[in-house]
Amino acid sequence: MKPGGKALVIILLAAALVIVALRMLCVPVGSFRDGLTRVTWGMPADSVRGILGDPNAICTAPTVAHVQLSVSPDSAEVRRALAGATAERWVYARPRPTSPVGRDAGPDCRAPVMATELGFDASGRLRWIVRETDQTPVTFDPALQR
Repeated sequence: MKPGGKALVIILLAAALVIVALRMLCVPVGSFRDGLTRVTWGMPADSVRGILGDPNAICTAPTVAHVQLSVSPDSAEVRRALAGATAERWVYARPRPTSPVGRDAGPDCRAPVMATELGFDASGRLRWIVRETDQTPVTFDPALQR
């Protein structure tokens, strides 16, 4: 192997280790992932908390500009529907909180990369989920498209 080739291999291995470490630190796994399969559209926030536990942050700024949409001709309409149905957003990341968190109205309150974010409407009902921020698109209650 050429001298420059060894350096490239080391850099690639280091990058792979960083990605693995970020996934382990930022992506909720195990029973949390199983819990995500049990939450349903329209479920009350208290029921979601009973399944997933306390979130790391509760954002009260209803912005959804950061939410990744799947490609669709109606993406602007979908984004408007999401924004209209969002009163607060719950962020789940690792490490998990050791005490309940307050509500944050700040404009920079959002999920870090690879965290999970859930959107609740003004009635406290689950309307949308992003499983891995900046990695997966939003999935949302089909009733929002009506």
